[in-house]
Amino acid sequence: MFQQFCVSAVKTVVALGAAACMGTHAFAAPSAADPFVDPLDVAAVVHRDIDGRPLMAVANAGERLVAVGMRGLVVVSEDAGKHWTQVPVPVRSDLLALSFPTASDGWAVGHDGVVLHTADGGRSWVKQFDGRMASVALAAAYRKRIDAGEKTLQPFLDQLVLNYRAGPSVPFLGVCFTDPLHGMAVGAFGMAIATDDGGKTWTPALERIDNPQFLHLDAVRAIAGVRYIVGEQGHIYREQADTGRFAAIDTGYSGSFFGVAGQGDIVLAYGLKGTLYRSDDRGASWHAVNTSLRGAMTSAVWMPDRRAFALVTAAAESVLYDPAARTFKAFKADHPSVFTAVQVLPGGGVLFAALDGIGHASLK
Repeated sequence: MFQQFCVSAVKTVVALGAAACMGTHAFAAPSAADPFVDPLDVAAVVHRDIDGRPLMAVANAGERLVAVGMRGLVVVSEDAGKHWTQVPVPVRSDLLALSFPTASDGWAVGHDGVVLHTADGGRSWVKQFDGRMASVALAAAYRKRIDAGEKTLQPFLDQLVLNYRAGPSVPFLGVCFTDPLHGMAVGAFGMAIATDDGGKTWTPALERIDNPQFLHLDAVRAIAGVRYIVGEQGHIYREQADTGRFAAIDTGYSGSFFGVAGQGDIVLAYGLKGTLYRSDDRGASWHAVNTSLRGAMTSAVWMPDRRAFALVTAAAESVLYDPAARTFKAFKADHPSVFTAVQVLPGGGVLFAALDGIGHASLK
């Protein structure tokens, strides 16, 4: 029951677990002395010390690094991750994913259906969308199309109504912008929204994904001009250039995929218990790769200078995967942790986001 409530993505499970341990308002029963405050109604708490605070995603914004985490925490670094500064954020919702198509324009998504935008490389943020807005705007968009004759959209409207019946809490778990105008966010219970105007307007996109069971969608990423979505029950969805629809591809895996990474024709999907699947034909076919890793794989990134992927897990494991030699080589972080994300540093090496903050590895 707890896992179902937390949804299937490792980052969301980790986020909820960490928040529960810290006794945050979102998961502790309110009292007269400590009343519940809706995370959508208050700005993120400004911390005097941000070291060691849980972070869930990290991205490059040009030479700047941006990381997001629990209760609206956003931090930026101007010196390759040596020092970090918290920046103002208008909500206190947990933030789980980032996308920066340019050095200045970026988006963050997370719990409560929050979508945040920055136009200055992460220094300041505005809210573009949230679960309250979604429950009204997305349903209205489907109703308008149904009334115009698109009766096949009724199941998607029904799912939207079901998703927001208990409130705005359904999280977005992944976001991908291919340029400053065109983006998509995906999340729990088959949620998917898209924009063609930089997030000024968001429209429902559930019908574009071959996901009739409305399984959780854990990540979306563009690789070599093709967008992929991964999620529950071993499902991988690849966007079709001619229709814009995401066709489901059978991998033979029955567990959850938490993310996708790639370079050129090579695409990797990763998930539970060190699970790694590889495609050498841009997602048309897939095969399992034996990693010998034990933990849930939470993040992967291509390292051009190494011609290899850096992979990390929630069990403090970190390896380099050489796709040409098909070999793995472990490397050490400056401190092992529950890794939630990995990113290439502008000057070389890698940086980790984790439940206890930021870590590094020089890979000498």
